[in-house]
Amino acid sequence: MAVTLILVALNFVAYLFELASGGQGACEAYGLVPARFVLSGDFSSVLSSMFFHDPSTLVHLLGNMAFLALFGTLVERELGHVRFLGLYLVAGVLGGLMHVLVDPRSTTPLVGASGAIFGVLAVAGALRPRLLGFVAAFAGIQVWHAFTGRAENVSFACHIGGFVAGVIVVAMMRATGSEALEIT
Repeated sequence: MAVTLILVALNFVAYLFELASGGQGACEAYGLVPARFVLSGDFSSVLSSMFFHDPSTLVHLLGNMAFLALFGTLVERELGHVRFLGLYLVAGVLGGLMHVLVDPRSTTPLVGASGAIFGVLAVAGALRPRLLGFVAAFAGIQVWHAFTGRAENVSFACHIGGFVAGVIVVAMMRATGSEALEIT
């Protein structure tokens, strides 16, 4: 639970920094801009973008942090601190890279922890099968929106990329006989 709380705190600190340094300007500087990433290969924006959120509203940050607090504590308790942090970072990175893959010419910065959180959500569904219906429905909505283009300013590719990272972690856990998956 300690890593989850630290990640939540870091997201709030980054948000305050973002607001203090001009809001959208901080998103431009620290967000993942696919066209810039493709040209420079600067990986730091893939990581920093996971801690910044839409500065025009608290809804983006609060929604992500509620999901992180709820599902992160469950997953961290079962995986341990280091593996949980690894999952979070890998899912966030894969989500960001999926966003770049889908729209490599975009000049709009990607910000938010959603890719990382979707990875955590995938693992939570495997750890607690009673959550599987919710997790599958939530992931299904993301795929639906990705193909229909229903919501603007949301990177469903990032959500799906993070979720895929979580599914890969679950597959690795199954392949290694992880006892954490035995919990119901």
